[in-house]
Amino acid sequence: MTAEHDLDALAAEPIDEQDLRALATLRSILQASDPVPSDLAERAKFAMSVAALEAEIAEITTTTPELAGVRSTDYDRAGTITFSSEQLSAMITIELVEGTNARLSGWVTTGPTHIELRERSRTQETTTDDAGRFTFTSVQRGLVHLVMRRLDDPQSRPVITPAIEI
Repeated sequence: MTAEHDLDALAAEPIDEQDLRALATLRSILQASDPVPSDLAERAKFAMSVAALEAEIAEITTTTPELAGVRSTDYDRAGTITFSSEQLSAMITIELVEGTNARLSGWVTTGPTHIELRERSRTQETTTDDAGRFTFTSVQRGLVHLVMRRLDDPQSRPVITPAIEI
């Protein structure tokens, strides 16, 4: 009997306790040496949303100056962020409120716009008022992004902001 035949016979055996211990050890080594990024699921959902919608991506054009010390572990989050795309610009202000929530107020430069706020475990929707303003009063802290659809131009593509952390 050859060594190759022995390996084939061993591979055909059911998984036992020794196999499970070896796999658990391998898992812990890989988790320690190359951990899965904590925001991987959120980034994957965002990428799939963009592909599915064939949307236009808005770029962050300005933020408030609180982000100057980005290499520090103790930093302030931006209070105001401006996004721009070919179709529209949007400015949002983030106000941290009680515990794990924030208030997000914004303004868009176009006519009536449907705004969808995508959070970790839910989606909230609103429509801008006549002046282009919108508000979400209870936003979960964590990664969020906005999907904006112009109501005055139904043929236009949705505009999606990059994910931002609140």
